[in-house]
Amino acid sequence: MKTEKKNGAERLAFFRALYESAKHAYSDILDEFDKNMAQYRGSLDIDGGKEKAITVRNITYEIVESQVSSDIPQPKVDSATYSEEKTRAAHAVETLCRSLRDRLNFEEMNDIDERYTYIYGGSVWFVEWDSTADFGDVTGGVRVHCISPKDFVPQPNVYHISDMEYCFLRFITTRAELSRKYGVKDTDTYLADFETSSEYFDDGDTVSVILCFYRGDDGNIGEFTFSGELILSDIENYYKRKTKVCKNCGNVPDKCLCEGKKSFITCDVDFEDVNDKSSGRAIKKVPYYTPKSFPLVIRKNTSSEKSLFGQSDCKYIRPEQQAINKIESRILQKLLRAGVTPIVPEDASITLNNSVFGQIIKMKPGESMAQYGKVDTTPDISQDIAEAERLYEHSKRILGISDAYQGIGEFANESGVARQLRIAQASGRLESKKKMKHTAYAALDRLIFEHYLAFADEPRKMRYKDAYGKLHNAIFNRYDFLFFDTGTLSFRYDDSYMFSVDLNGGSEYQREALWERNLENLKSGTLGDPTLPTTLLRYWQCQERAHYPYARENVEYFSELIEKEEIPYANESGTEI
Repeated sequence: MKTEKKNGAERLAFFRALYESAKHAYSDILDEFDKNMAQYRGSLDIDGGKEKAITVRNITYEIVESQVSSDIPQPKVDSATYSEEKTRAAHAVETLCRSLRDRLNFEEMNDIDERYTYIYGGSVWFVEWDSTADFGDVTGGVRVHCISPKDFVPQPNVYHISDMEYCFLRFITTRAELSRKYGVKDTDTYLADFETSSEYFDDGDTVSVILCFYRGDDGNIGEFTFSGELILSDIENYYKRKTKVCKNCGNVPDKCLCEGKKSFITCDVDFEDVNDKSSGRAIKKVPYYTPKSFPLVIRKNTSSEKSLFGQSDCKYIRPEQQAINKIESRILQKLLRAGVTPIVPEDASITLNNSVFGQIIKMKPGESMAQYGKVDTTPDISQDIAEAERLYEHSKRILGISDAYQGIGEFANESGVARQLRIAQASGRLESKKKMKHTAYAALDRLIFEHYLAFADEPRKMRYKDAYGKLHNAIFNRYDFLFFDTGTLSFRYDDSYMFSVDLNGGSEYQREALWERNLENLKSGTLGDPTLPTTLLRYWQCQERAHYPYARENVEYFSELIEKEEIPYANESGTEI
């Protein structure tokens, strides 16, 4: 994208106009997003009519919530070509991504991501490097954010984020955060784009911040951030290392010997000095790793033609939801108008009111009960109920959701394994949604890997658990990926690793089904002789990985028992170790 050298005001005007133009082109999709969310929340609106429904049976909420999964895909990393060194490096990347699943709030992000995906048709993930993050023994690490599609504005008519020249993110922050993060003076914060107007400015006032990622003429990623009339950041090379140097001598501040008033500018740093492990001498001209893609990942629900996001579940069952709202409203109107109307003689000495109890009818001498009667106007709503249920079943079939998938119906008392098999057979049409989630997480892990290659100067210590439940240390060191390219006679980083999802990580199955399957393996002898402590230890290690309650205590018990009795472990081939 052409971003010519301009002064601050001209650049601000350029990016603001670009944002408004892209947002205008995106307006129809934003309107559709609003309709989808309103439908999920139980809107009374009827498409194409001014009258609203008087009640809602929210099948959209029920169906969306039935699909929400708390499972977080686990990473799997393989080297493009085999060697022991590359296999160890791939394992280090895999352990790094796995450890971040626990360190970052992935449970909370996954929870909102699931709903974004089914309601809007997709979600946006944003990865950034936080150099101030404190992780105990090291400083700096990635931050991961799950963002609503309503806060993402893409380049118009481009349907893959890798093909875009620019895109925008919108964040809501406080006036105080502008001062802390971007160094805005308190006296200048009134120039920001405030979300709410207030007579007094305080820390509670929220402002809208627009962040633009763009691709420069050289292919490098740039970032421009603004709010109202404020330019918060303008970085032409977003991933490049930065340093301050003297305008006159070109040295960093510590080595500047210029006299008088000193002036420093920020410059990109392309190379670093790295020590040769074999000789201890510094190797010159080792480039920093520079990612080439936007730090964003789009998760789709299911793919749609000429669409950045996927198909929204809300959109495809909206006709059924609207029809059910009309029917349920009609049922309610019928019931409200229904009742029993008494019939009394003309000369009856009683008056009727709307109360149900408390009336006493006193008959005159000579009167007969036959003179009194009633008109029952209670309606027959059985056909309305049947039609509403038919539409409900229709909406579930559209999305491929069965009673077995929702855990209701006559299959509710089946065993976990049988229920899981039935669900797998019934949810074939939901498989593409699962694949799209796996694809997004694989792309997310690649972005995390690239950020650590670019910015993690210190080795990262991590721990992992082997098949025997023993803890081991692993280290991610970006220099392990540095090699000398004999073709170009220069050093560069090897990022040719393949990212996917570990299908054996337990995320594909319900926990109850895994617990039953592990127990069956123990009884059948698959894990070894069920009477041996080593087999029982292996069984409880499997249960611990499946998060069985109190499994950890049993692992510790059998581990200690085996150590006291000096019972040798055995590997998978049966050889004692």
